[in-house]
Amino acid sequence: MHDDQGEAPVREVPLAEEDGRNLSSDIYTMMGLKNAKSTEPGPHAALCEGKDPERYYMVRHAWAVHGVPFEDLQQAMERLKKKMPEKSWKIIKYGPDSSPAKTLELIADSTEKKFSVAVHLLDERKKGRESRIAVSLVSTCYEVPAGKTVTER
Repeated sequence: MHDDQGEAPVREVPLAEEDGRNLSSDIYTMMGLKNAKSTEPGPHAALCEGKDPERYYMVRHAWAVHGVPFEDLQQAMERLKKKMPEKSWKIIKYGPDSSPAKTLELIADSTEKKFSVAVHLLDERKKGRESRIAVSLVSTCYEVPAGKTVTER
């Protein structure tokens, strides 16, 4: 998704962060895990590699869902696979990742909002820890409006 060839879209940092917050909220809702807990903090502006850090940024939002049985997490991944295309997400990959654990991975792009997401089902039962779904949401590179910097709000 991140084909940052050409011009970066101009976007105010708070508006792009709000898009990230809303997309994460939609993903959480699609999971359908009513009793799950989620981690904080919210989306934030981050560096775009190779670009002027005063003018260019991307939005990142890493979070996780936990506190429910592993089987519920598995069902949540299936729901994401089914529901995300209905919400303008294009599923790029769904299946085991390249790790030794062959963790279930879902990768999708929102071309409408210019975000990508990687979702991993982490089975920690053998380690005596709580299993979880880890979500990593990232936007394309944006440019701040003329006369502003990334750190100005």
